[in-house]
Formats: sequence, structure tokens, C-alpha cells
Amino acid sequence: MDALMKIHQYLIVQCRLPSYQLWESLNGLDFSLVFTHQFNDQVPSPKTLGKKRFMAFSKYNEIHFHYPSHSTLVLRTTGPVMLGSGDQEHLTLLVDLYYLQLMLEREKHIRNKLIESIRHISILEDLDFLLTKILENALSVIPSADMGVLWMYDGDIGKLIPKAWAGGPSEEIKKMKMNIGEGIIGKTFQTNQSIRLTSWDAILTESATMSSENTQHLLNSFQFESLQSIISVPIKVEEQTLCVLIIYQHGLNSLLTKEDQQLLESFSDQVSIALKNSKLFHDLKKHNQLLVQRDRIHDTFIKISLQSKGLKFIVNELFKLIHKPLIIFDFSEDQLFSSPGEWLTEFPNELKRIITHCQDPSFHSLQVLGQEKLLYIHPIIAIDVPFGLIIVEVNEGDLLPLDKMILEQASSIIALEMIRKHTLTESYYQKTHDLFHDFLQCKENYLLTQKAVELGLDLASNNLVILIHIPSHMDIQFTHIQVHKLISLIKESLHEHTPIIFGYRNKITMLCQFSTHSQKNYLLSNLKNIQKSWKYLYEGDIKIGVGSSYQELESIQKSYTEADKAITYLVSKRLTGIMNFEAIGINRLFINHPNEELNAFINEVFLPLQTENDQSLMLEQTLLVYMENDRTPGKTAQLLHIHVNTLYKRLKKIEEILNISLTDTEDILKLQLACYLRKTSNSI
Repeated sequence: MDALMKIHQYLIVQCRLPSYQLWESLNGLDFSLVFTHQFNDQVPSPKTLGKKRFMAFSKYNEIHFHYPSHSTLVLRTTGPVMLGSGDQEHLTLLVDLYYLQLMLEREKHIRNKLIESIRHISILEDLDFLLTKILENALSVIPSADMGVLWMYDGDIGKLIPKAWAGGPSEEIKKMKMNIGEGIIGKTFQTNQSIRLTSWDAILTESATMSSENTQHLLNSFQFESLQSIISVPIKVEEQTLCVLIIYQHGLNSLLTKEDQQLLESFSDQVSIALKNSKLFHDLKKHNQLLVQRDRIHDTFIKISLQSKGLKFIVNELFKLIHKPLIIFDFSEDQLFSSPGEWLTEFPNELKRIITHCQDPSFHSLQVLGQEKLLYIHPIIAIDVPFGLIIVEVNEGDLLPLDKMILEQASSIIALEMIRKHTLTESYYQKTHDLFHDFLQCKENYLLTQKAVELGLDLASNNLVILIHIPSHMDIQFTHIQVHKLISLIKESLHEHTPIIFGYRNKITMLCQFSTHSQKNYLLSNLKNIQKSWKYLYEGDIKIGVGSSYQELESIQKSYTEADKAITYLVSKRLTGIMNFEAIGINRLFINHPNEELNAFINEVFLPLQTENDQSLMLEQTLLVYMENDRTPGKTAQLLHIHVNTLYKRLKKIEEILNISLTDTEDILKLQLACYLRKTSNSI
């Protein structure tokens, strides 16, 4: 038997009341009739006047049972019958039992609504619908609340906007956009603390910071004349506040309690879970879509790769996929392939120098042909070596994750194409190297002419061999790419004069041909410019050896040997730049002599003259000036600012120390050679 039936039975059997009613008001809401027994139904509902226990009226009496949270149960009886103290106590126990039963049912209702909210969380396709259902459930378990609104922070505009509402607000509320810190909602978001206000004055005070525009939209969306209390709670996702949930209560009295605040906070946790799950779901869905697209794009690029139509075809197909102007820049050939074709036809050296060192995908704001452009640069890496770059012109935030994925996939296909092209070029260089060296070793005129024709040489032109030495790198692939780059740079300006050019290891061989002396000067001038450009673009020093020019085919071997000696001279002297064999002069006699041997020879002459007294130091200087001025006493004395007799004394001292004679031809040659080597070694 439930508590209500026990009350009914007790009033009839024990108290023998002829007629009675039981009314209830929970959480300050209006009274509702629970049951009635032979009572006039036209009587008005009870009123709560303070905490009075007994109330007498002309036609009936009332006993009021007061409980927390503005809840009251009223027993109304007719007639003069008054209950004794024992009956009152027993009846109080029964009514308390009934109230506890009501509270248990309410808790069960709240639990069911929470379970329903949790069930709704699985509905991830429509987040707005999910949030509205959770909000409706929250209002159903807080019966004193009339309206609720869920506000969500929009990062794009930096404001809070209404995302879901229940209880009656019109579409006008959608026009509201709250700043952080503005009004009750903005303050809740900013402080990350829940707020409960239980008076109209407190609500007005906290709402004073709202803009007039938002205030007008709020008033147009709902009637707030009898607003008594509100509760506003923040909603966090992964420790970051994203939303604010606010409920409103109207009436004559403030009814929203701390218990309601705690209950609303628990529902805010449900919203937090819903948002987090929705985010995870959409991220997963998005990731799955990307995987599907990745497979489709991968198949597309595999087909493109199998067609082997070259980088121009690939760049055009890539443009169709991302719809943005782009370039494929090939390091090894120093070439660019752009799409659309008119986007960029010339690659500025400044841009080339900057992007050469790009190792990771990144954005760069650079000047291109006089305009500021935002470029996304994606390196093309193969065998851990940068082969080139994909350069895309983008606007701020214009490059989507899908675009980046397309570029990532494309870079692998482009790398394979570049390796294939690189391998073919290496094969061509190897073949040309073998043919050229066979030509150099050929001694018969007939075979020499035949091989010259095979190599594409002009038999009537002058011939000049140039060798270029690039510093070796621990990664041989890197060295090969450097060789290809430099050859491409040379071909840009000297292709008409270089019928033969190839790379082998870290050395480039050029056979140049020209008809006139001015063409030779043009060739050497351009070679100097190439050397400067290389140093500027790639911050590297190269050694260039230039042989003498000859018209006879059989003399090409001699020019090659001279260019090789010029390179050897640069290496031995630890120099960089361009060295003509003809400019080496007498030094060509010492190219193959070790530096230690040359230094020993120099020391045989100058070490005996080097002692700690100043006079001996003057002997060394005296000898150098004397030999440099063709052993002319007057001029030497003048340059040393000494009398000619003093000069003779110093020369006599030098003869004694070195045990030589300045009249002996062999001794003079030895001193001249030592002074020359001393001077050239000091100039290094």
C-alpha cells in the first residue's frame, strides 16, 4: 500500500472525516489537487502564507505541511471536527512518507532524463538537435524554470551565439551575439564560474554590461516582466570553456535553488560530453573521408606515374586537383614547370637562393616579380636528398588539409620522376665520358676525325677544354645533384659553345668551341659570371681550370691536360676561382712538387737570414727587394732608404751567411727562385 492510500484510509477509518482534500505545491509552483473525498470542487486552491501550520476558514480548515525548496502539502477538511494531537502526529508521519515518495519519484524522473540525455549523446549526426533535447530534459527536471538557452563560443567571430533554446524564445534570439564578459552570459564564460541570481535587482545589475542591441533582441524574443531568478553555468570541453547554459524562472517568488544549480551543472556535464563526442565523431568522419580521398588520389598519381609523360604533365594534373597556381622546381636540372603556364615563367635568383635551403613544408611571404606573394613550399625528397620543390601560390588560410595531402602524395611521384630523369642523365654523362676519353686516347687521324664527328664537334673551330671541380660531399647523391645544377647553369648561357659537357663524380668536363677571339672572350667572361652566380645561389666555392685553345683535334688532349694541371695548381695552393693554364707561369714547373719540398727549398735560403737581431731581419728584406728590382743597387738602396754602401755591406753579409756569390749565375738563379716562391707562397 502506497503512502497516499494510507493517508486516505487513515482519514476515513481512524479520523472519520466526512470530507477532505489533499493539495500539493512542489518547488514553489502552483497548488494542484492530489485527491478529494466528498468535497465541493468549487473551492479555491490553497495559498501559502508564511510558515503557518493551521488555517481556519468559514467552510473548511487547513493543515499545512512545509518542506524544503518551497514545497508544501495542505490537508483541507470540513465541519467542526478537529484532530487530536495523536492523530495529527500520526497524520504528519503519513504525509512525510508521501512527500518522501514524491521526492524519490522526482529523483527517478531526473535519473531517467539523465539516461535519456546520455542516450541522445549517441545521436551525433545533428548536434543542434542533440543540444536542444538535452536542454529540454534539463528544463523538465527543474520544473520551476520556464526557459533555457545554450550559448556557444564562435571562434571565427570571437563571440557567443545562441545554439539551442527551449521554453518559448522566438527566432529573434538568433540575432544576439555576446562578447566575452558581456552580461551574465559573457561573465559566466569569462570567469568559468556558475551564477545564480534570485532577485530582479541582481539580474538587472549583472545585465547592465549588455549592449543596447543585444538587450533589445533579448526583450523581443521573450517577455521578462515577471522574471525572478536565473541560473547560468559554464560548459567545458577538455578544460576549455566552450558554452554557457542559462535558465530563467518567472512568477511571484524566486524559486531556483542551489539544488537546481547543482542539477543544471550536472546537465552541463552532459552537454560537455555531447560536444566532445560530436567533435571526436566528426574528426573521425573527416579522417575517414581523407583516407578515402587519399586512396583515390594515390591511384590517380600512380596512373600519372605509369604514363611517364614528364614533369610538365604532372604539374598540369596537380593544378587540376588543387586549383591553385603552382611550380615544380627541379634542382638537378635547375628547371621550373609551372601551371598555369603564364603564372611564372622566370625564376628570380633571390627566390631561388632562399628556397634552395628549404627542408620542410612551410609558408613564405616573398617578392616575386615585384609583387608580394604568399607561397607554400613543399620539398621533394628522395634518398634523403632534396631533389626539388613544389611551390604553390596561396591566400591566407586558403590551403586545406586535403590540398596538403595532395601535395604530399604528389611529391613522392615527382621524386620518382626526377630520379628516373636523373638516372637517364647520369647514364648519358657516363656514355659521353667514355666516348670523350676514347677520343683523347686516339692517335690515328682518321679515327680521331671519326670520333669527333660522333661527338658532334665542328672540325673547323678552335677547341678549349675547361674542367670544373666541385667540393666533394659525404652524400654522393648530393654531389651528383650539384653537378647537374651547375651543368644546367652553364647550358643556359654557353650551350652554343659547349658541344660536349658532362659530369663525372665531382668534376665537370667542358669542350668549348669558338671561331673568333671575341667569342673566346665572351665564353671566359660568362664562365666568370657563372662562378659568381654559383657562389651567390648555393654559397659554394668551385675550382675552374682552363686549358689553352688549339685548332687541331689532336691538341685537345693537350688542352685537357693543361686544364687538369690548372685544377691541380688550385688544389695545391688551396685556391678557388678560375685559373688559366697560361697564367700559371713558372709555377707550372712546381705543380707536381709537394708543398713540403718547396717549403724546404725556401727555408734553405731564408732561415739562415732569420735571427733575433734587427740587422738580420733587414738582410731578409734586403734580399727580397734586391732580387725584385733586377739586382739594381741604386734603386734597391732608394727603396730601402739606405746608402748604397750600406746595401753593399748587407749583400756581402748575405754572401757570407749563405756561402754563395752574387756573381755566380747558378747562385743567382737559386736566390731568384727562392724569392719568387717565397712571394707566391705569402700571397696565398
